[in-house]
Amino acid sequence: MKILSICGSPRAGNSEAIIRRLDELLKAKGAENEIILLRKQNIQPCAGCVEYCNKRLKCWKKDDMPGLLDKMLEADGYIFISPNYFKMPSGLFKNFIDRCSVLYTAKVDLSKKRAVVIATGADEVKHINVCLRNITDNFCKALGIKVVAAKSFRSKSEFEGDPATSLKQLNPGLDKDLERMVAVLMTRRKR
Repeated sequence: MKILSICGSPRAGNSEAIIRRLDELLKAKGAENEIILLRKQNIQPCAGCVEYCNKRLKCWKKDDMPGLLDKMLEADGYIFISPNYFKMPSGLFKNFIDRCSVLYTAKVDLSKKRAVVIATGADEVKHINVCLRNITDNFCKALGIKVVAAKSFRSKSEFEGDPATSLKQLNPGLDKDLERMVAVLMTRRKR
């Protein structure tokens, strides 16, 4: 199984600690996983030039997004993770979402793709869940991607030492939750 893990954090913190742990769990199960850190990608904001992309079904911008879209089409499943910024995904993740609009416009069939969606944040979980739903409902469902697991995790904005330690303190069942997410993502669908 080929997984594409996309992290929308602007720094190496909580979201990246989780995606790296998921990478370990996926590889232990024999999955091929590629981590994309959006902060290391050149993804320009959508310019809203629908006259171009709606007619040509591709974007005119010369950046890393076309290659990322190709990787999305090749993958069997995804892990999407973003920190919570005012109950929304980070700006990096939002740029990624906006640039995926060409998939929606072109009516690309992503219905066989599966996704795990995670949001992190220092707020109460009910507020982080709003960010989570923005990704699951407004992005994944719009593209027809089946969300097989979604969860918000509490984190600290400022941490001393390793963010993974802080995450485990705030979320005692973190490893079990991540193991369950990997298991459901790896489960083959009946034909």
